[in-house]
Amino acid sequence: MRGMEVHVIGSGGREHAIGWAFWKAGFEVFYHPGNAGTKFHGKNAPFRDIEDVRSMDGIIIPGSETFLAKGIADLSEKVFGPVKSAAVLEASKAWAVSFARGNGLPVPRSEIVGSPDELEGVLKHFSPPYVIKADPLAGGKGVIIRESFDEALRDGTLLMEGKLLKGVSGKVVVQEFLKGKELSAMAVVSGRKFALLPFTRDYKRAFDQNKGPNTGGMGSWGPVKIPSSLKEKIEGIYDRTLFALEKEGLSYRGFLYIGLMIVEGEPFILEYNVRLGDPETEVIVTLDPEGFVQMVLAAFEGGDIPSMKPEGFAVDVVAASEGYPESPKKGQVIKIDDVEGYFFAGVKEEDGKMVVSGGRVIHCMGKGKSLEEARKEAYERVERVKFEVKFYRRDIAL
Repeated sequence: MRGMEVHVIGSGGREHAIGWAFWKAGFEVFYHPGNAGTKFHGKNAPFRDIEDVRSMDGIIIPGSETFLAKGIADLSEKVFGPVKSAAVLEASKAWAVSFARGNGLPVPRSEIVGSPDELEGVLKHFSPPYVIKADPLAGGKGVIIRESFDEALRDGTLLMEGKLLKGVSGKVVVQEFLKGKELSAMAVVSGRKFALLPFTRDYKRAFDQNKGPNTGGMGSWGPVKIPSSLKEKIEGIYDRTLFALEKEGLSYRGFLYIGLMIVEGEPFILEYNVRLGDPETEVIVTLDPEGFVQMVLAAFEGGDIPSMKPEGFAVDVVAASEGYPESPKKGQVIKIDDVEGYFFAGVKEEDGKMVVSGGRVIHCMGKGKSLEEARKEAYERVERVKFEVKFYRRDIAL
């Protein structure tokens, strides 16, 4: 299948990493639309809307949940991703909670709230910190955690009324706050068949020591080693999830991400995502690009899915622009000597120069036999990236 076209839909670091793995394996890779850095590992091509996939050959991999929620996989059997009816797992937090509870899957205690008038009464049944999640897609910003009842009521009401996040309104899910360790679990899926990708840990807060606002992710590392007993429990969650989807008449093919909270050795589902995580993808493909490609191709063809065999460790440190995530500064010229070891995100080309066009600018990768080696290389790479008001966390993988 080498030489086959691979079309990656999107323009971020996750999409660059996916395309890089296939490019490295000898495939002809097209990014739609890509960015100023993806062109080093394939070709950038136009992308007007999801209808464009009807004319693409080979395998089509959407990076973002937005495309899947709009039904991109319903338009072509060449799309590696779930159809719109199955993408509701991520597109509606309320649906996902009802689905999990109805099928005996472990989730925190949750209540679905349909109107601001109901919110106060529901919040009284929970203890601080209060967790409120927007029902629809919110670009990774739809979770608010507040210590005080009054703040939770105020911001939850604003969220429901569409006054907290632009374009986001309606139902919310109020959820019990769980204390434990977060773990990103991702799998490649074809029907009832699945294989887990290496476990990773990401860092959502903007600043060191998990301070500052939530972001799309400031860095990640893997593989995270977990006890075999915990892995078996996570595999059980995947198996029961896919069985329940099949029972609902929902066919699933693509990536399935389950955000977990591990409490005293027991995994609880915080969220379902119907695509790969970012920045976790960058770490996974760095660990074993060939193994990643083989997994995707096997699932695409409907065969048995092999497992990756990662060697060593990988670390991703995100170089971001000041003001991210609220209002990152844009337009600064980027100076970088070498493109290898980097996945590009918020970058574009102007007058032959690479400039900042988004909050998360470049993912700086490190790989090594030990976590310390990988971390050292990642931080050496982030230091070599130059642009005005760059910032990054200094505690990734500590």
